[in-house]
Amino acid sequence: MTIGRVLFFISIFIIGLTGCDEDSKPAKPSQPSVKEELHSKIDLSSLPNSPSSFSSAKSTLYKKVYKGNYDKTIYCNCTFDPDKKTVDLESCGVTPRKNAKRASRIEAEHVFPAYQFGNFRKCWREPKTVCPAEEGKKQMSGRQCCEEVDPVFLRAHNDLHNLFPAVGEVNGDRSNYNWGMIDGEKRSYGECNIEVDSSIRRAEPPEYVWGNIARTMFYMSHTYGVKLSDQDVKLYTAWNKQDPVDAWEKERNGIIAKLQGNRNPFIDGKQYDPNKINRFADITNADLQHVAAPAKESKPSEPDIDPKCDTSKKYCSHMADCDEAKFYLNSCGLKGLDRDGDGVPCASLCK
Repeated sequence: MTIGRVLFFISIFIIGLTGCDEDSKPAKPSQPSVKEELHSKIDLSSLPNSPSSFSSAKSTLYKKVYKGNYDKTIYCNCTFDPDKKTVDLESCGVTPRKNAKRASRIEAEHVFPAYQFGNFRKCWREPKTVCPAEEGKKQMSGRQCCEEVDPVFLRAHNDLHNLFPAVGEVNGDRSNYNWGMIDGEKRSYGECNIEVDSSIRRAEPPEYVWGNIARTMFYMSHTYGVKLSDQDVKLYTAWNKQDPVDAWEKERNGIIAKLQGNRNPFIDGKQYDPNKINRFADITNADLQHVAAPAKESKPSEPDIDPKCDTSKKYCSHMADCDEAKFYLNSCGLKGLDRDGDGVPCASLCK
């Protein structure tokens, strides 16, 4: 190999190591996202360190909380496969009501519905204000907006204490309905003793999980500052007594405590006190509005209308010539005369 070729390859090697050329420039530091900015502005230290996304929360629930510990769904007590995310309906005598495909898969049920605590958040109530749609893109829903920008909502939405594996169809039918008692014993899912009445938007769970549900509702109310009605407090207090804490509930509480750093104190025996609910949601809404809401643009003042304007003239067919059309466009505010927005009105007159 000639000396020239050796020098050539050495130069190529050096350039490859340095990655430098005349046009290369150091990368600009990325700007923090709205979510990152909110995380830095809002004090989240009093909230659980729950998973950062719902997909992560579901995976953690199935594979770290339940797998190898307790492979049964809430409500129907069906055996499920945490890896395949399927439900063995024969193990619990469940008969799909309508959707067999959804019934055969596992879903993560929010015992305290996301809809209920989401409505305490500005991003859920006013997504158009907090997450205005970009040009050409679809407007986000309240849930999507909250998941995108609100770290307080995310902590609540992905809180493992509030998530339970459930038969998919039952989870869908329960929707965001309140818990309560329903007259009669209408069974829609075979041997699974959960009743859902869409006409009154209410669901009644099996007796063996009354306490689990009550202690979860107390936990979410206490942790995220969401007030329960007096009627709900009475119902859940009764359920808490009628269905005491069992061995799996205690074990589950300990597993989740190791994963997200906090326990459900109502499983540990704490009494629920509705007078000691911190209104954390209300406090942080102010921060959310300040950071996430787009700045209001000042509207240009409306032009003074010339008193010579004849209000009966509105269209190009009413104009005598191009000069009159320009007068009505600029002095009378008839923007409709300039359909293509090029500043020239009435193309048929102002050629």
